Amino acid sequence: MLTKTFEIRYDELDCRAHISPVTLLRCFQEAAALDAASFAFGWEQLQKNNLSWVLTHMQLEMLEQNIAKQPVSIKTWHAFSDKILSRREFEIFSEKGQPLARGSSWWALIDVTKRRLTKSPAELLALNPPQPVYVMEEENFKRPVPPQASQIGQAVIPVRQEDLDLNNHVNNTHYAAWALECAPQEKKLKKILLHFKNECRAGDKIISSAFADGPDVLCHTLIRHSDRKEAAYVITYWEK
Repeated sequence: MLTKTFEIRYDELDCRAHISPVTLLRCFQEAAALDAASFAFGWEQLQKNNLSWVLTHMQLEMLEQNIAKQPVSIKTWHAFSDKILSRREFEIFSEKGQPLARGSSWWALIDVTKRRLTKSPAELLALNPPQPVYVMEEENFKRPVPPQASQIGQAVIPVRQEDLDLNNHVNNTHYAAWALECAPQEKKLKKILLHFKNECRAGDKIISSAFADGPDVLCHTLIRHSDRKEAAYVITYWEK
């Protein structure tokens, strides 16, 4: 388990001067990388074996809204690994220790050259605790876009070199930002579910579309313009 405090910069605030969910996800990503490195599964250690982590799906629940600029602390831990997937939990706290958000994420190891998933090594499986600690139940990431859902927004987003990560594909936090680009501004995000399906690279164009599934739920599709494949599927829940 790792706990790390992040000083939030002014350029990481949204237009209302609040800490955005995407900023919190970026802090979590950094904390996750540091914790993985502490038990020899960080990026540098995996690179020696031609491996890397990829995020398959994750969920974030906002416990507080309108978070003012302040240091935030991330607590994260490796909860459990099976033959393919590893589950990681995280909790986010304010400067005064107030819970701000929480979530779960699922990761897999990929052979960087073959671009294929690989089985979890025995050393990783040996780290499984006797009783895994989860902060929330796994949500339904496969809730489809209802046939009758009305489209409420669409944006075409070019993928830039700046969006790429150490694996030379788009960093996962950008998918959340792209989905929220078509979200209503008058409501507050309560929960976001992200299911990553296909990687994106510089030069791609992403068609981000949002569909209303009732008054407080949106289904988002992120489609690669070049081949019409779904890069990610996102579900968001909102409140006034």
